[in-house]
Amino acid sequence: MAHYLHEEKKKQSFPRRLQYLAKAWQKKQEPSLLHEQKLLKLWASGFFDMGYEREHLINLIDRGVFTIVPYLVEGDPKVLVSTLAANLRPWAYTTQLALNFLIGKMSLAERVFIPAAINSMFGAGITRTFSQYDRVISLEDEIIKIGTPAVRVIHDSDYVGDPAAKCREDFIIEGDIYKLPTEYARDLFAGKDKFGNQIADYIQPDCTLSTNYNPEKISNPNYNYNRLALRDYTTFIDVYLYDENTTVTIMPDGRKAKILREVEEDGPKESPYDYLGYKFFPNSATPLPPAWGWHDLDVTMNILAKTAREQAESQKDLILVEPSNKELGKKVTNASNMDVLVVKNPQDGVQKISLGGVNPENYNWMAFAEDSFNKTGATNPALGGQGPSSPTLGQEKIVFANASRIVNNMNTRFQGFMTSIIRKLAWRVWTDPTVYIPVIKPGIKEILGAEELPEVFSQADKVGDFYDFVFNVEPFSTQRMSPELRYQRMMQFMSQWVLPTMQLAAAQGAVIDIPLATRIMAEYQGMDNFNQIYKTSVPHELQGVGYQMQPGGEKKSKSPGQGNDSNGALIGSQEANSFRAETKEDNKSSIL
Repeated sequence: MAHYLHEEKKKQSFPRRLQYLAKAWQKKQEPSLLHEQKLLKLWASGFFDMGYEREHLINLIDRGVFTIVPYLVEGDPKVLVSTLAANLRPWAYTTQLALNFLIGKMSLAERVFIPAAINSMFGAGITRTFSQYDRVISLEDEIIKIGTPAVRVIHDSDYVGDPAAKCREDFIIEGDIYKLPTEYARDLFAGKDKFGNQIADYIQPDCTLSTNYNPEKISNPNYNYNRLALRDYTTFIDVYLYDENTTVTIMPDGRKAKILREVEEDGPKESPYDYLGYKFFPNSATPLPPAWGWHDLDVTMNILAKTAREQAESQKDLILVEPSNKELGKKVTNASNMDVLVVKNPQDGVQKISLGGVNPENYNWMAFAEDSFNKTGATNPALGGQGPSSPTLGQEKIVFANASRIVNNMNTRFQGFMTSIIRKLAWRVWTDPTVYIPVIKPGIKEILGAEELPEVFSQADKVGDFYDFVFNVEPFSTQRMSPELRYQRMMQFMSQWVLPTMQLAAAQGAVIDIPLATRIMAEYQGMDNFNQIYKTSVPHELQGVGYQMQPGGEKKSKSPGQGNDSNGALIGSQEANSFRAETKEDNKSSIL
């Protein structure tokens, strides 16, 4: 059976069929999105609702999320760029420095990876890597719209998949729904369609901005809060077509069925979207999120906890006295701790009874629910640093290893998710004609005897082809380590590997920079004034500044440095451009 998108229907245009598919996908995802909202509501525990309820005493959802997510990602990843070509290794290292610099500047962990990991706990972690249009350049008498490489997190409710596909491998389209300022969109999609009409004329705001800010009107639950926006906004849908390797932009159902823009993806033939899921049901394009397996246990735990709390709050200790000892009962009630009451016989006519209280069986059920929750593996207390779960160290190691095995499976998927995003980001940087990223080199300027590395990453200096390099994420680089842990690992590495192999390394010309290693370990230990008491007979290279600031940003004549040559400002580039222009003229002459 042919895919609905490719069916021959004269009454429905191609853009109209895309609108139908986007709407059909949203309709198909309604049950899972409703369940996702239920899970998110449990996680929030009524924080965003009016009033206050005491129904969620033990938040197992929150415990699970913040046990797994920090294990997957805490900080920005470190990229390793390698190549099999020996002459390209210096440029591979420069590319590595440039990408790590850009990742830190973009704060990918805080803005992309952590939000995507949290989304994957309740649904799917979805991102899109693209170039965010922000400027135009003139290249060979042609005006080109270019942008800055960007990665955006997409929520499940804004994602568009293929409703006719049984699984993700069968997708021929996928996309996302987003909003843009109307004026910005008119400039971005400026142009004419095949009938000569201005595309900008089809772009209209979603709603009219409010002019009445009456509190009673705004507080109405049915009020459209989009009317309170600072600017006019318009909703769009970007759809990636797998078979054509292009992305088309349309407006949602109810608006003009028109392709506003069509962009050919000039990179590797793969979707700009990345999709993170851990458990995929057979013949389903939507994964089962981890929080769905915690839902019933969380509800059961809190029903038992609520019952135990009500029993505890209803507990009463009463003192019973005979009618003749009524005054004694009042004295006992009003007496403070260690007060002395004079009575003839304390046992006569006075009795204490307790009513209510927690049923001990509730604790057994709560322990059973928590144990079942911990057996999911990803929420073991030892994994989250919440305390031991076994009486002995040996048993604890076995439990931790089994729990880690489950999370390591999730971490493997997350590592692949990050690596795919980094490769797409690297391609955007690699093909940007205006890219200019300064790289901050460590003290070593040479790699394996290669020449000195370039000081910036730019198109003018680029060598090799994108496919000559391999981009990988350094394992566990997203997990932040404390200075104390770094100190311990450095000491362990030095004592177990570097020092035992030092004799062989010395025979090959390697030496250890003891002053530098000492300073690094002192920094890990927090000894800020260590450099004032630790002196060497020969000043270390890091103790001096190898340059001198010049007024007006001028550089020394003997060290001109490397300028931004993205537009061919240097003599070498000018000569190359001139040679290429002359070659074009010669080719034209030969053709004529």
